[in-house]
Amino acid sequence: MIREIPIIDFSGLDTDNKKLRNSVAKKVHEAASKVGFMYVKNININEQVIKEAFNSSANFFSLPDKKKREIQYLEKTNHGYQSIGGQQLDSNIAPDLKETITMRNVPNNLNNKALWPSSQFASDANRMFKSCLEGVFQIMETIALALDVPEDFFKKCHTGENMTLRYLHYPIIKKDIKEEQMGAGAHTDFGTVTLLFQDDIGGLEVQSSDGKWIPATPIHNTIVVNTGDLLSRWTNKIYKSTLHRVRPMVSNKERYSIAFFADPDSSTKVSVFPSCFNSKNPSKFSDITAGEHIAQKIEESNNLKI
Repeated sequence: MIREIPIIDFSGLDTDNKKLRNSVAKKVHEAASKVGFMYVKNININEQVIKEAFNSSANFFSLPDKKKREIQYLEKTNHGYQSIGGQQLDSNIAPDLKETITMRNVPNNLNNKALWPSSQFASDANRMFKSCLEGVFQIMETIALALDVPEDFFKKCHTGENMTLRYLHYPIIKKDIKEEQMGAGAHTDFGTVTLLFQDDIGGLEVQSSDGKWIPATPIHNTIVVNTGDLLSRWTNKIYKSTLHRVRPMVSNKERYSIAFFADPDSSTKVSVFPSCFNSKNPSKFSDITAGEHIAQKIEESNNLKI
């Protein structure tokens, strides 16, 4: 049962202090195994870059709807704007009360002007994307250490092809909403690891094993990290992929957040790690590619909405 989401300090992790690295890896492993969520602090993500990204996000969402819709979301490219109600993460309830702009593999698409509301927005997104890469690779190195795989294992198969930056805006809801309608419906993430940057409003909740919803209260200078479905598969379900949701903003405050989804290249072969199975706990999964896994998850999600 989730009692609290642990806070893990990455200070000094970029040194050669083996004892410190092992200590942090152990804490990450415990958090991923018991909760599937953690707060991390002092990783390699520049605070000024985060601030600029939030400003850029707020400026974008303040644009007229017509202007935002010029960059309409396309599932094929996983890029573009989705208006309020454009996503339905929980198929059992009404669509989500949020708007988003999703940006996959930002550096690769930087020069395609049709994908961006302005050159400044694209530049800010690119800096945020690259900064998130540095931070997530630092986290992935500790996971590799905990799972007894080469330190650069995850870095080699997460080149950016399916890495995605998403800005989210949860506006103030003044009208009546359907019972149990959410800002973001209950869901798990499909991929490896997700970074979530919160403002100070709150609303994110994580489900405990007994079904209760635990607030992931914003903590200054920390980033929320959760492990996804694919990493759960890689680890033979030792690492959790935990349901989470966002409450609707029914008070007088709107909410902004930024998510970075670290998913592997489509051709990556996903086999249960040797350290995660034995004769008493045999492998629960056959081999699959990351692309096949994501396609499978999308199909399952679509079928639930029929």
